[in-house]
Amino acid sequence: MTDQDPKLMKTTELVSFLKEASLAYRNGSPIIDDHTYDHVFLSELEARDPNHPFLTEMEAEPDFGSGKLKHPRPMLSIEKSYSVEETKKWVNRINKEAQKKNINEDEINVIATPKLDGLAAYFREDGLLATRGDGNHGNDITSCFEKGVVNLDIEAPGVGEVVMTNEYFEKNLKKLGYAHPRNICVGVVNSDDVNEDFKLALNDGAIRFVPYSKLNRWEGSFQELIENHETIQEQVLKACEYPTDGVVVEITHNDLKESLGHTTHHYRWQIALKQRSIAKETTIKNIIWQTKRTGRVTPVLEVETIELSGAKVSRVTAHHAGNVKSLGLGKGAIISVERSGEVIPKIVDVVKSIPNPEIATICDSCGESLVWQRDFLMCVNHTGCPAQVENALEHFFKIHGQVDGFGSKSIAKLVEGGIDTLQKIYASNEEDFISVGFGPGQSKNLRSELDRSLVVETEDWRFLGAFGIPQLGRGDSRRLLQHYKIEELPTITMNDIEDIDGFAEVSARDIIKGLVDKWSTINHMLNLGFNLSKTQLLSETEEIESPIAGLKLVFTGKMTSGSRDDMKKNALNLGAEIQSAVSGKTDILICGENVGSTKLTKAEKLGVKVLSEEDYHSLLNDA
Repeated sequence: MTDQDPKLMKTTELVSFLKEASLAYRNGSPIIDDHTYDHVFLSELEARDPNHPFLTEMEAEPDFGSGKLKHPRPMLSIEKSYSVEETKKWVNRINKEAQKKNINEDEINVIATPKLDGLAAYFREDGLLATRGDGNHGNDITSCFEKGVVNLDIEAPGVGEVVMTNEYFEKNLKKLGYAHPRNICVGVVNSDDVNEDFKLALNDGAIRFVPYSKLNRWEGSFQELIENHETIQEQVLKACEYPTDGVVVEITHNDLKESLGHTTHHYRWQIALKQRSIAKETTIKNIIWQTKRTGRVTPVLEVETIELSGAKVSRVTAHHAGNVKSLGLGKGAIISVERSGEVIPKIVDVVKSIPNPEIATICDSCGESLVWQRDFLMCVNHTGCPAQVENALEHFFKIHGQVDGFGSKSIAKLVEGGIDTLQKIYASNEEDFISVGFGPGQSKNLRSELDRSLVVETEDWRFLGAFGIPQLGRGDSRRLLQHYKIEELPTITMNDIEDIDGFAEVSARDIIKGLVDKWSTINHMLNLGFNLSKTQLLSETEEIESPIAGLKLVFTGKMTSGSRDDMKKNALNLGAEIQSAVSGKTDILICGENVGSTKLTKAEKLGVKVLSEEDYHSLLNDA
């Protein structure tokens, strides 16, 4: 059970919640389980807006290391199955593609390996280790080997995870109060000064980079996989000495793998089998009210510690104050909790409620009175509340996406030291950073990253979305900037915004208020000289004479004449509109090499014109 109904959320609220949930998991503090994320919230967005930019983006990742590295091949997410029926659908899709290629099912074998629950990374042939990052580029974390992380096979480049052995965690660290081995691995990689408990684990060789190629595996046919679905999972997981988050199944037929290809999110030739966990009852001891970036105050339940899926759980989210009131949550209430997806604790049921639950009236961060807005409590002290200031700064750097080192801990230190605005941060030098508690090396890196962020090209819609204006995320920022240049925004009116397809009166009012509140900061940042790539105005697009002006295009597959991103930019300059997925509004699907069947099949069904890369260039050149 989840306590929020995505169908009642506006798209901006839904996307904001998905982003929050994704980053919370990456930071080791998940708020919903994988199944709920995928099949409740994400599926609602897919049904509502299949071309929303969020659907093609990789999940946000915490800052690691000091430099960016390109992966030899993309590190994507994995499609998930929570039942044998879902696995059967995956098998049927592969068999359909095999039939097109005249490949007999008897030629296709599958292997099953544990899905490790650690920090995913790619070990390159040059000996460098990079986190997954955005799927194409990750942060360089090679230094973790110098700290003592053991590389189980330096001769085996490829994908793996930084993990700790279950045995060491159970014997040495669980009793000290640590919640999960994954959090320890993240702490080791992300810390310049590793704590003493973790140093002992490193000295004992308990923290390792484990290539997936080195794991024990089951191998068999599709029929065996379906007939022994549960048994295979139990067998594979039992043989693994590390924390796991399911079982990864993939085909071994290389030609078929190439034919299947991948989406922007996952490879089509593999799937993760996952199981729901057992629920346990626990008693609520207290409620902590946490203030978020927008001023929303979220209740977190402190509960009597229980063990779920091998980890201690002492906190459970209640999502919003309306739930606390309607479900009767508070000290003494008994709730049933599960840790689905092996990670996220959530309420399954309320076994015993309490009358008249106590609701916060004062913001724990700034002491100001809270006000109700629908089911949420709000702190309206937006500029003076430390929690909101810190979260807003973190939001900017996360969405901007080109500045490393400014995670939650660094920002908290900056705000505590009085460097509490973007203006002050960008005006600070190395000495300023040292004065608030950063070391010389980190201070140099922070200043260097700020300088780099001014030079590296950033989309203007991403830049605008980073300021956290209500109702103006990245997708809506792009839509707004298709009608008005960013410099023109202070002069637009509510009517101007309402006239744009996709914006309503309520969102227009919030956007105008947000622009008024934040324009001095936005203007200051613009004057610093960020290298912004401008969104093509639709009015200018209509004046462009080209064979694709005004057409909606989708690019798929590996392009041979240049990168797909370069082709998209060129198409935008020629007046086309780029979509991420084929829909009834798509005019042309441009196919490179190794194209999967999904987009082609959908294009054929919808009557969308399909062009090869060569035919597309001929279309442009013959005009």
